[in-house]
Amino acid sequence: MDKAAEDTIKNWIPQNDISVSILETDHPEQKTFTRFAEKWAKLSSTIGWETAESDATLPGFALKGNIIYSALPMERELAPFLNGLETLGTVPSLFTGILSDTARNLLDQIQLPCDLTLYIALQCPHCPAMVDTLIPLAAYSDKIRLHIIDGSLFPGQAQADQVMAAPCLILDKGFRWTGAVPDTEILAMILNRNPAGLGKGTLQNILEDGDADWITREMIQAGKIFKGFMGLILHQTWSVRLGAMVVVESLAEQAPQLGLTLAPALIEKFEGQDISTQGDILYALGEIGSLETKAWIRECAKGLEHADLKEAAMDAVEAIESRLAL
Repeated sequence: MDKAAEDTIKNWIPQNDISVSILETDHPEQKTFTRFAEKWAKLSSTIGWETAESDATLPGFALKGNIIYSALPMERELAPFLNGLETLGTVPSLFTGILSDTARNLLDQIQLPCDLTLYIALQCPHCPAMVDTLIPLAAYSDKIRLHIIDGSLFPGQAQADQVMAAPCLILDKGFRWTGAVPDTEILAMILNRNPAGLGKGTLQNILEDGDADWITREMIQAGKIFKGFMGLILHQTWSVRLGAMVVVESLAEQAPQLGLTLAPALIEKFEGQDISTQGDILYALGEIGSLETKAWIRECAKGLEHADLKEAAMDAVEAIESRLAL
């Protein structure tokens, strides 16, 4: 942090009280973010810094529950970072001077959560404008989950996401833009997403918002299982798997043939899962399975050693027999 940046921080007076969380991770760069926050706190008391436990893979600052900043706001990025913090304290009715009427109208129409990942670089001349564009969108709508990442600071993550230049904006790990993009174009793409193409993360967000019925309804309407849904059934977090089981139960009741299409993939994924997940797979197979599924479960049960899994297998067989009146 150079002297000009230090002076900017010292002289910055926000209009609202601001609190920023330092996400705790095991990443090697974690100390860099902690030291940056400590340096800021020595220069100015305008931000209340606090440490927050996190399951994130990258360190960063949580500006809001749906806005993560995995970058160091220095050089060109300091001004948009400060602008973003100012925006977070703005109530929606006062966004008229920040967002156009068209943008606010589009934001009000968003019903599905979405993930926006913006890759930036401190040397990039176009990145600050994209940060200035995106933070107000996520500040206005909690449906937008924004993660800003410095690709030069986290090259491994940038490589994993196949990012070759900055700024690069990725919607739901799929559609992407490189360079400057108008906010209305971004919002139009968010609104026009095909639900069948939603990834695991977005579907998880929908589950966590308590809208499992929406996933069931949309999959039935589309006549297919969404590509990200299997990831929910196999998710390492039990509560996410529980939400997925609610959807499976609904499919079994409302669209049994569609539900049955899950069986081959569940059987294929059974080996290698932990005991808890295997138990959930057996339960799901009991809800949706056919005679062929029943035969597989019986054969599988012969090799099961854990008592809970043996019981889950027998319960699944009984569920299929009861449902098919065999």
